[in-house]
Amino acid sequence: MSRELGQGSFGMVYEGVAKGVVKDEPETRVAIKTVNEAASMRERIEFLNEASVMKEFNCHHVVRLLGVVSQGQPTLVIMELMTRGDLKSYLRSLRPEIENNPVLAPPSLSKMIQMAGEIADGMAYLNANKFVHRDLAARNCMVAEDFTVKIGGMFFALQI
Repeated sequence: MSRELGQGSFGMVYEGVAKGVVKDEPETRVAIKTVNEAASMRERIEFLNEASVMKEFNCHHVVRLLGVVSQGQPTLVIMELMTRGDLKSYLRSLRPEIENNPVLAPPSLSKMIQMAGEIADGMAYLNANKFVHRDLAARNCMVAEDFTVKIGGMFFALQI
């Protein structure tokens, strides 16, 4: 684990490098989700349930689960790294009134429409696979290095 990315629903999320988790990539930058050591058994089960739900998904607009490490403590969930973070924080960082903002240009109208389409595609995929997200929000949409937006936060996903 190379650096802390922030607090997730169950514990800290770190950036790291995993070997052999993606075909044809010897090393892959990943997000590593942890569960707090003080978490209750119920919270630990919910944490693993999120991973269990995500392992079913294979869509370019849904964050990919790459693996789970359940031996030892803490339990780790290895996911695709979304380098620009969640959509809410990303868009807020573009506000002109933010101090020390390196004057990043906000997305164009066409890019925002594309982002909305990517979110819709991810949700359509979940629907086609009989899943309901139940907490779609900008904080649960993640932004990749190339500005692709993917659905994350599967804690509330429910199979119907």
